[in-house]
Amino acid sequence: MKVLTNILFAIFLILLVSCSESTKINENVAILKGTVYGQEDNQQLIKLPGVLVTVNNYVAQGTSDSQGDYQISVELSGENEQETLYLTASKAGYEPGTASVLAKKGETVQVPDITLQKSINDTTGNSGGDTTLTSGDAAHIEVFGTHTQHIYVAGSGLTETARISFVVRDAQGIPVDNDHRVTVHFSILNGPNGGEYIFPDTMTTNQGMVFTVLNSGIKAGPVQIQASATVNGNPIQTTPVRITIYGGLPDPDHFSLAADILNIAGLKFSGIIDHITAFVGDKYSNPVAPGTVVYFSSDYGIIDGSATTDELGRATVQFLTASPRPPSPWDSAWVHITGWTHSDTTLETLISSRTRVLLTDNTAPITVIPSSFTYNNTNTPVSFSYQVNDIWGRPLVGDTKIKVTSTDGDLYGDTDFVLEDTQISGPGTTQFNFTWAPGDSLEAPQVLINIKVTTPVNGNGYQSMNILGTKQ
Repeated sequence: MKVLTNILFAIFLILLVSCSESTKINENVAILKGTVYGQEDNQQLIKLPGVLVTVNNYVAQGTSDSQGDYQISVELSGENEQETLYLTASKAGYEPGTASVLAKKGETVQVPDITLQKSINDTTGNSGGDTTLTSGDAAHIEVFGTHTQHIYVAGSGLTETARISFVVRDAQGIPVDNDHRVTVHFSILNGPNGGEYIFPDTMTTNQGMVFTVLNSGIKAGPVQIQASATVNGNPIQTTPVRITIYGGLPDPDHFSLAADILNIAGLKFSGIIDHITAFVGDKYSNPVAPGTVVYFSSDYGIIDGSATTDELGRATVQFLTASPRPPSPWDSAWVHITGWTHSDTTLETLISSRTRVLLTDNTAPITVIPSSFTYNNTNTPVSFSYQVNDIWGRPLVGDTKIKVTSTDGDLYGDTDFVLEDTQISGPGTTQFNFTWAPGDSLEAPQVLINIKVTTPVNGNGYQSMNILGTKQ
């Protein structure tokens, strides 16, 4: 019995070690799942079986099943937890297709669908195709298959080239054979002028096919590429092909945040929305690629967690006034908002920036010096200084209207104006002046001067006060 127990214990240890080793290996394995489609002559897409899918630079392959689906296990090398993998799909009778995916160790990821185009000479619908069809003279140049819609600026560490294939056909739509080959010229019609170029700039057709490759420069922007040829003295050309060069990775010197509204009545109201925008550029001052993710946080209130950049490198979120609020508004009423993003492809390096929004409270009672005055029949002016602010001494929100009126006499100075959106207290924002003059023959025994403050919706609130003048 003791011998049997020892044997069972030994088997248990072997299984435990075995499982442990298996777990260790599987921690580095990424599972790639995807589907391959074929685009037929009638432009319909079908799920394509029997396609060989290879992971470039890795000894990993898979074949699509009857539903066009495939699954490949890849043991990722290196210390990084994730890596961008590039896949190539191929099948007789079809042009090869490619895809890329960000794979993570120990996870299953979905690869973007791969679509294979029918081979240019596969006119029979069979996998072998008819390569002996005779053509006439070249009459048309067309873009063949699909191509990359965008690349990135040179030096970004991302894809910097795009291959564009063309097919030259005769008047019957047949790809020109080698007896009717022509030389096709490629040119950049428009571009950002950042050093982008195409290579080769000429190519002679081979069974009607030619291609060129766009290489990015250091500036972002759209590029238009045209293929043209001359046949029997007549020019033929394509409609310009457009490819966009996106900016590179986010650069810390070109990353900043800004608020749409600098001063909001957030100590008074909950639910006020302010938009916060991150401006993200690369080291060449180009906008980064659309879809770059920027993350946000705030020490008070509520804010959207993330947003993606648009074509100009802008990522905008909503900040909402709500609890918690600054606990000591007499000392500080600032909300500090932080934005950050990754500046490398391995998502290990963060860059960040901050901005701040001022939260203001109810409008304080208006103070004025002097608060009353006397006048006589001589045209002696009286000067006044007054202050308009919230209860903590800070400026009111933008678009607040201040108007000073009098029942008699003339007014000069800060008497009818609208406040700008500001975070600064002082002359012109919280401190103002005006002068009242009676003229030479004011008979009224009293004059009433009124100062009125009107704020917009979700503003700090209405205030008004009167100054009484008495004739001596």
